[in-house]
Amino acid sequence: MDCPICGGPSTLDERHPEVELGHCTRCGHRFSQVKPGVSMEPYDAVYFEETHRNWFSHPNLPLFEQIARLIDRESMSGSLIDVGCGNGALLRYLSGRPASKPVALTGVDLVANGPEAGIEFIQGDIFLLDVARQFSIVVSLMTIEHIADIRGFVRRLRALAKPGGLVVINTINDDSTLYGAARMLRRFGVVLPFDRLYSRHHLHHFGRASLSQLLHSEGLSPTGVILGNAPLAALDIPVSSRAASLILRGAVSSLFALGSLSGRTYAQTVVCRREANEQRLEPG
Repeated sequence: MDCPICGGPSTLDERHPEVELGHCTRCGHRFSQVKPGVSMEPYDAVYFEETHRNWFSHPNLPLFEQIARLIDRESMSGSLIDVGCGNGALLRYLSGRPASKPVALTGVDLVANGPEAGIEFIQGDIFLLDVARQFSIVVSLMTIEHIADIRGFVRRLRALAKPGGLVVINTINDDSTLYGAARMLRRFGVVLPFDRLYSRHHLHHFGRASLSQLLHSEGLSPTGVILGNAPLAALDIPVSSRAASLILRGAVSSLFALGSLSGRTYAQTVVCRREANEQRLEPG
């Protein structure tokens, strides 16, 4: 499989039970193809309410606050769209937070959200929706790693941003201590962390360099990165034993702490700006 970011050759790992995992020998990007006979993970109400209920019940409030501060610092911050907004946690957080200036809030997701005062929710596929307006700030949290067409997705985010506007993309970090430990443990025959992290759930596993390269190549200029971990309570620990769960959570907590100290956190959030001299509204 050729790398979807740089087009370079990749090594192929077929030992994972759900996916064929490619690793680019040029830019280091890891990416997956779901194996024949294995279904793609459905993004429906069950996904939010049952399969990943821990994740959606424990939103990343520290990251939300950092995004709110970005909004406060923007001179042009009249509107924001959250692409792949899930259950709308970020938008509800921003709506309930005292702000120095009003911001019109919009969220898009495949699954419908109930009506919420001050928030416009749109149900549908962002590749197919006709959103014929642009926004001061475009945000997408933990979504791009689920998308097969990552170039098309970045182009869509860029097209939604006004010239001079911000594009904020949050995703996992394949350079993190957690991912590194999973790869190391697999060499010693401990496959559970590796199989879990590289499951069909995520199609792309961005390192910091590969994500930056993708954004630059699609006309977005990264201006900064926010490094951080997910809330520990948000993670799904795939064991039934309470004792084993406590041990694994302790191990993940230690890796998160080490990642914070070393700059190799579980998540990365890249803040980009669209060039201000682009005046034409591009088709999505």
